[in-house]
Amino acid sequence: MQISAQMVKELREKTNAGMLKCKEALVECNGDFEAAVDYLRKKGLASADKRSGRTTSQGLVIPLTTADKRTAAIVEVNCETDFVARNEDFGAFANKIANLVLKTPSVKTAEDLNKLTVDGQPFEEFVKSKIATTGENISVSRAEHMAFAAGQNGIFDTYIHGEGSIGVLVQVKTDSEAATQKPELVTYVHEVALQVAAMNPMALSSKDITQDVKTRELNIAIEKTKAELIGKSVNKALDKEKINPAHVDSEDHMKSNMEKGWITQEVVDKAREIIKTVSASAAANLDDKMIHSIAEGRLNKYFKENCLLDQSYVKDDKKSISDLTNEVSKAIGAKIELAAYRRWARGEAAAVETQHENSAEAAG
Repeated sequence: MQISAQMVKELREKTNAGMLKCKEALVECNGDFEAAVDYLRKKGLASADKRSGRTTSQGLVIPLTTADKRTAAIVEVNCETDFVARNEDFGAFANKIANLVLKTPSVKTAEDLNKLTVDGQPFEEFVKSKIATTGENISVSRAEHMAFAAGQNGIFDTYIHGEGSIGVLVQVKTDSEAATQKPELVTYVHEVALQVAAMNPMALSSKDITQDVKTRELNIAIEKTKAELIGKSVNKALDKEKINPAHVDSEDHMKSNMEKGWITQEVVDKAREIIKTVSASAAANLDDKMIHSIAEGRLNKYFKENCLLDQSYVKDDKKSISDLTNEVSKAIGAKIELAAYRRWARGEAAAVETQHENSAEAAG
């Protein structure tokens, strides 16, 4: 199996783990990108944020609402260079597509745009004409129309960060039409949009996280807890023998530290034996009940960090977004519900496609 330098680079960008560890993870996981992320996380070498992959794709993410805030749209239009993305003509082109989505309820994905016409020409031809003008490849990677159903009350709000690098759309439902006119509600929805942009939640609440993800995260928490407990036992044993654990925590460190004269071959041999025997003994005597308790705590922390309603409010960390929602509901005298949100970062779709292509390439 061939693990390319690009695969290692992308895994490093996503996890911040070392290059050698990233290559090791990809080899161990047969090139499966997401499995390699989990492998590194179980070893405590990567963060939980699996959405931080970088990409060179440029373009704009544009969220829009109608004047009454009852209908909304969000699109991502991509090009090859930042120079084109910052061009006013490209901005007008992207906004025209966003407005097309805003007035077309049938658009739920970018593919739906190909059924439409713009200025009397098929949508695909409209895009091709812009490609001819700019000399760059241009595509619409994502598009979605959203609206309140008849009889529903509420408003949308939007936020654009970094000149179109991140676009946010937030939907809030209310139990009365009068509540939608309250300035406190308008301010609240905008504050939530800022929160979404800053904190990048994975889901609205823990109920919206699939059981597969919950099981995956619990298993990672269990394995990470086991590794930490075993590691503590090993470090304690090394300290007892006056061996600095940081000097022998990997074969690479052992080798480099011997070359520097910080440790001897005798110390390395002794450390390897301690690591082997103590690890085996500690693993055989782990308290499963305690491990599951710690892991459950970590899972709850995961929800608090990644679920919008559970997240701490960025402007007042003493309250959650759920607390803020209840406060505003009381202030305006109406029940409000944070119903949905979209947070699209420029290039995300391209990054996911690249990862899938790399995994398929490795499997082949």
